[in-house]
Amino acid sequence: MPSTPRSSTELFPEALRLSPKQREVLTTLQDFPQGARAAEIADKLDMHVNTARGHLDELVAAGAVRVITAPAKGRGRPSLIFQVRIPDNRSIAEEYVALISLMAEMLADKDSLDDFQSEQAREIGRRWAQTMTDCGRDGDDPLSPLYRKMRDMGFDPTIDAQELNSTGVSAMELHACPFVAAGVQPSPFVCAVHDGYLDELSRRDLKGRLHLKLIPKSGNRICQVHIERVEAAEPAAAEPAMTTAGSAA
Repeated sequence: MPSTPRSSTELFPEALRLSPKQREVLTTLQDFPQGARAAEIADKLDMHVNTARGHLDELVAAGAVRVITAPAKGRGRPSLIFQVRIPDNRSIAEEYVALISLMAEMLADKDSLDDFQSEQAREIGRRWAQTMTDCGRDGDDPLSPLYRKMRDMGFDPTIDAQELNSTGVSAMELHACPFVAAGVQPSPFVCAVHDGYLDELSRRDLKGRLHLKLIPKSGNRICQVHIERVEAAEPAAAEPAMTTAGSAA
């Protein structure tokens, strides 16, 4: 059975641990859609061609750049062309937001598409969460793993942890949304998918210690996640031991 291509996430600069100078060379190379020679990169960055070639070779070794041989012209040696392999994260996000919106429109009828209470959407969200990795543990604090998960998914969260600790109730404000792209706004159905995701996240990863409820488009260009700390149930009192016949009263 043929193997599938590698995950695109393996090509993100964050996964490749590039140095600042390597990033600068990579960014410059991205301006050449068909690739560039080392001399062209050196000229752009005002550095010696051998220095540029050294950084490009390091990027090839890291898997961020590929090198191909250009057809030779005349008697000279063929030129090496360096091409970027790194995807444009912004384009990825916008293309897949459009795909998600289209899939939601095809999955749901008009009434469901405008229904934030859609059970179908919530079930999709729960199953989505089940496919994702656990958001981790942080001792007895369930809030930090939740915050990290929302941050890493692109929701740009802020929260008043002191309020939650003192009253047991707080709200996480989401200042960005990965389901929003140029010209595309999430439908209530898509918001309900996210609400189902949060519900499953609470059950599976946070062990029910926080009750999470999404409040979409709550004003000032934010959404909110209503957070309520759930107190653990008190352990049942032990039954008094039964005395056996003949035992001392």
